[in-house]
Amino acid sequence: MEKQLKIKRITQFFVLVLFVLFSSQAFAQQSTIKGLVKDEAGVPIIGANVSVKGTTNGVVTDTNGRFILSKVKSGATIVFSYVTYITKEVTYKGQADMVVTLIEDNKLLDEVVVIGYGQVRKGDATGALTSLKADDKIRGFAPNTQDLLVGKVAGVAITSEGGSPNGASYIRIRGGSSLTASNDPLIVVDGVFIDNQGLNGAGNILSTINPTDIESFTILKDASATAIYGSRASNGVILITTKKGTEGKVKITYDGNVSIGTPKKKIDVMTGDEFRVFLKENYSDLSIYEQMAKKQGLVNTDWQDEIFRTTLNTEHNLSVYGTAAKVMPYRVSFGYTNIDGILKTSKTERYTGSFSVIPSLFDDHLKINLNGRGMYVKNRFADWGAIGAAIVMDPSQSVYDKDSPYGGYFTWTGDDDNVIQVATKNPVSMLDMTHDESKVRNFIGNAQLDYKLHFFPELRLNMNVGIDYSKGEGIKYISEFAPSDYMYGGYDSSWNQKIRNSSFDFYAQYAKDFNFLDSNFDLMGGYSWQHYWRAGDSVGHRITKFDAYGDPVLVTQSNYETEHYIVSFFGRMNYNVKDRYLLTFTLRNDGSSRFHKDNRWALFPSVALAWRMSEEDFIKQLGFVNNLKLRLGWGVTGQQDINQGDYPYMATYLHTVGDQANYLRGYNNGVPIWVSLLRPEAFNPDLKWESTITYNVGLDYSLFNNRIDGSIDFYHRKTKDLINAETKTTAGTNFKEYVAANIGNLENTGFEFAINGRPVVNRNFTWEIGTNFAYNKNKITKLSVGDDKDTKSVNGMTVHMVGHAANMYYVYEQIYDENGKPIEGLYKDRNNDGQINEQDLRPYKKSSPDVTLGLNTRLNWKAWDLSVAGHGSFGTYNYNAIAANHAGLSPTTIYASESLSNRVKSAFDTNFQIAQPLSDYYVQNASFFRIDNIVLGWSFKNSKRIPFNGRIYGSVQNPFVFTKYKGVDPEVFGGYDGTLYPRPMTFLLGVNLNF
Repeated sequence: MEKQLKIKRITQFFVLVLFVLFSSQAFAQQSTIKGLVKDEAGVPIIGANVSVKGTTNGVVTDTNGRFILSKVKSGATIVFSYVTYITKEVTYKGQADMVVTLIEDNKLLDEVVVIGYGQVRKGDATGALTSLKADDKIRGFAPNTQDLLVGKVAGVAITSEGGSPNGASYIRIRGGSSLTASNDPLIVVDGVFIDNQGLNGAGNILSTINPTDIESFTILKDASATAIYGSRASNGVILITTKKGTEGKVKITYDGNVSIGTPKKKIDVMTGDEFRVFLKENYSDLSIYEQMAKKQGLVNTDWQDEIFRTTLNTEHNLSVYGTAAKVMPYRVSFGYTNIDGILKTSKTERYTGSFSVIPSLFDDHLKINLNGRGMYVKNRFADWGAIGAAIVMDPSQSVYDKDSPYGGYFTWTGDDDNVIQVATKNPVSMLDMTHDESKVRNFIGNAQLDYKLHFFPELRLNMNVGIDYSKGEGIKYISEFAPSDYMYGGYDSSWNQKIRNSSFDFYAQYAKDFNFLDSNFDLMGGYSWQHYWRAGDSVGHRITKFDAYGDPVLVTQSNYETEHYIVSFFGRMNYNVKDRYLLTFTLRNDGSSRFHKDNRWALFPSVALAWRMSEEDFIKQLGFVNNLKLRLGWGVTGQQDINQGDYPYMATYLHTVGDQANYLRGYNNGVPIWVSLLRPEAFNPDLKWESTITYNVGLDYSLFNNRIDGSIDFYHRKTKDLINAETKTTAGTNFKEYVAANIGNLENTGFEFAINGRPVVNRNFTWEIGTNFAYNKNKITKLSVGDDKDTKSVNGMTVHMVGHAANMYYVYEQIYDENGKPIEGLYKDRNNDGQINEQDLRPYKKSSPDVTLGLNTRLNWKAWDLSVAGHGSFGTYNYNAIAANHAGLSPTTIYASESLSNRVKSAFDTNFQIAQPLSDYYVQNASFFRIDNIVLGWSFKNSKRIPFNGRIYGSVQNPFVFTKYKGVDPEVFGGYDGTLYPRPMTFLLGVNLNF
């Protein structure tokens, strides 16, 4: 009994202990703590996260920086975090009130950004530059590299060549600085210069780089940032850094998607029924109507539906990265893209591969960076002429005619049963009976060695050797039965091209810290050598037409080889005092083989000052300013991409083919025999560099605990010695009427504003929003040797004139009736001479925008993310050539050459009987704002069920365009809206997997 009693008492004691422990634990779980979160200046932090580590228990601070957190047990770890601040952990020991100070994480300022020949802390940058990380979560449908930049950077406008999968894209940074020379920016990929002349058959030079391989972009805008590239930098610089390997074990990522592209909008034209009614109501009382009626068909054919289609596209990207032997980070990637264009027969199939090895040896004194990326692309190009043909083709006719000898397609024929050559050709036959394709291979690679001397660690030596090699070939075959070429005997051609661009750069950089004024200094000097070589040949001939010797009639033939060199010496000095006052000076001396030896070399200097005002006490006392930096810059850049070949300063000769020779020797059985000649070309030995002087004032800012950041820039650019290819020569002084010469000045003045905000930041939900705005105005201030204010240079529908913007439309001023309708053929007599002629044409509006805008927002809620991106252009005007060229409603324009033509319905707004293409009525406001993409994603983490991380996402591309423009699409590069390839709306479903 005594033993049992003892056991009972012990049991009761343990029960009591367990009860006390349980009660104390229950009590601890009910503990509530209060506190304050502030920054180093004592300013309360709003929206900071406060949570119990390892649990879902958490709150955010209120507008006074205070918080109340319940259900906290003693010994728990409390985590305090806020964006741009270093996360802090505090052990809870029963205190009822906690005051926590978070220290600002200076990663925003310490972030290293790529600049010309090196890197710099973002906080120490003195020039106008923007660094942009490639974010897969907001990418959406972006098969080409430039798609990642659309609407993301102030002052950078990107316009694609419509919706073609193999069309070109045009990038403009702060407008254009040239008239007839290139306005393309310099593009540098991992230190390798990309040739702006592009690749035949590739469509887009940036298509050579897989977007999923991009790590970041740095856009250099003002001369203080770009002058280090001298002769290549007048139009800005885009530096692309690709992804590299990382430390740790092997990782594998897969990114794939499938998308559907569908036509979005069509040109509004008459249907077959409407066309028949129109002809009867308007022309039935005319003698010509009987002939019209005989030519009419009995069907309703929507020719645009016949040439456009809905497409299925796929992308697959696989990358493997990690570290080998603990010293060699590596990355290997492969990509496949297959995109069908919505215009039938257009197609792109691309294979890409890349590798990167970045070993670090000798205790990190020697860093080696080896990069290589290859591309193989197969393109099939559709005949864009089919778009224009579909607009005017008679909608009462069928697509096919089983009795037609022209491939079985309906074809307009005359009374003699021959093809009417001037009649509209069947647009479907133009696509199906033309086979235009290319195959292009490209490799870009470089080897960079960076050595920090063991015996003199302040000195670094950097050498970079790069190559950009391409080989392309293509064919174009038009069947001899095709309606478009039947009379000519069909067409068969082929071409080949090889490009080899080599570069060598070497520079030394010395950096030193000084106790004097708490300053540091670095000096860099180097040498650059670039060689651009290309060669190719082409031949085109008829299939069923033969010359006097029995050979197929030769249509085109060429064989060329050309090259040019750029040799440069460059240097840069940075001086930093107290991390507040920054000075940068750069100097580059460039020599280009494209100019005569007397004009070959040019010097390009720049200087920039920056003041980090946020480091001053009077700014720190404000409390809400995290970073404030004022920048002042001045510099000169040059231009040698003059679009006049590699030998514009020396006499060259063109080998002519066929009737190009303008010398007919005679005939053989009715076949003309042309003599092949060498024809002298125009040249100018006095041609020299264009140069652009840029002034820039900028302000970088970050406010309210870095919840808001951005930049403001004002600039003025003046280009002198403009290379104008349309300079009229004195009779007998050259071999052509016009020659390229340095005549004229052009000015650009602009303002840029960018702001990014994080209105909501808490544990489960964040909202980020950013916008950028840019205004640019350009004006020609000189266009002749004698500074004649009335000098003008007309190029088709546009004109250059002193006192006006470049490329203004050159049209008549339309007169309207009391109802606001244009009066046919009635224009303002501007010189009051009693007649309307070319003297009454006026410069009116322009295609380049006054304002460009980008807007991006992103929301994250737990595992979900939603992003929306858009861009706009304002003050833009298009020449609506589709409406202008198809406006005539007279019977002789509807029925001409024994064939009928449809009309756009906009023709009824004017009721012009004869087209009036030079009326300013057709220069129409094309301002717009486009939603580029909407992306919704869901992320998941590694678990027992799913042994990898990943994300599933869907997106819609080009869902909305807000505009008053009357054409199909307001976004037209150059403003001439003739046969624009429509941009499709694309629906995409994709997945990212990480193993």
